[in-house]
Amino acid sequence: MKPAYFKIIILAGLISLACTTRVSEWVLLNSLPNQYTLICFHNGPLNETLKKQNLNVADRIKTANIQFKTVPRQDIKEPYFGLYYEDRLFSRYNRPDEFRNLTTSPLRKKIAAELMAGKLCVMVYLKTDNIEKDEKGLQTLQKALVASPFRKIITVFELSRNSKEEVHFASLLLNVEDDLKRIQEPMLFGIFGRFKALEPLLGRGISEENIILMIDYLTAECSCLIKDNLPGTDILFADKWDNPQPALLNKIIDENPSLGK
Repeated sequence: MKPAYFKIIILAGLISLACTTRVSEWVLLNSLPNQYTLICFHNGPLNETLKKQNLNVADRIKTANIQFKTVPRQDIKEPYFGLYYEDRLFSRYNRPDEFRNLTTSPLRKKIAAELMAGKLCVMVYLKTDNIEKDEKGLQTLQKALVASPFRKIITVFELSRNSKEEVHFASLLLNVEDDLKRIQEPMLFGIFGRFKALEPLLGRGISEENIILMIDYLTAECSCLIKDNLPGTDILFADKWDNPQPALLNKIIDENPSLGK
């Protein structure tokens, strides 16, 4: 996300006196994650094997922000599955075993736990596995967080884009924007609310100034404009998001009123 875009959103939040709830807390409490759609495309009537397979698929993903449906197509020979988000194709699979653990993973569980515990956000640093590139961005991130009064309520997780255990999560992050898969640069995703990922800072864009702007957006007072035009992409995850802990941000601002201005 470009710095100018952050500044516009932050300004909108700061000039609104209608709501003192901060962006990160409001989104967690009130904004339902957008739905994905998993479609089984098939040619002709569904046979019993495919019916049974699809019932198993639907049962596996039923607790996540995703709907499952079947769509007939006469121009294909073999059934396949397509994962869509807001009418955009994210991934294609030939067999259900290719998208096993599509809706959950160990790292996604950790991130959700941090958000539910009242953290401001989780920053996911998606690595290229080029040590020189990755270390430069990590050092910048660490400097920015050390200088932030909110550092204790921000969690950082590192993730290799080549992780086998987190292959679906990495793919979802790389689909936040259309062209990310082609860019071989480290990326920093701010994740907040019910697993909403902001457009990433990448490469040279991972600067202390831009990281501070991201934090400023999440700590800003909410506004109707922000509520109606939330940036970011919701990540696929199986969770009911029930009973989150109070936002830790509020205590910091109560103890340091100048931070809330």
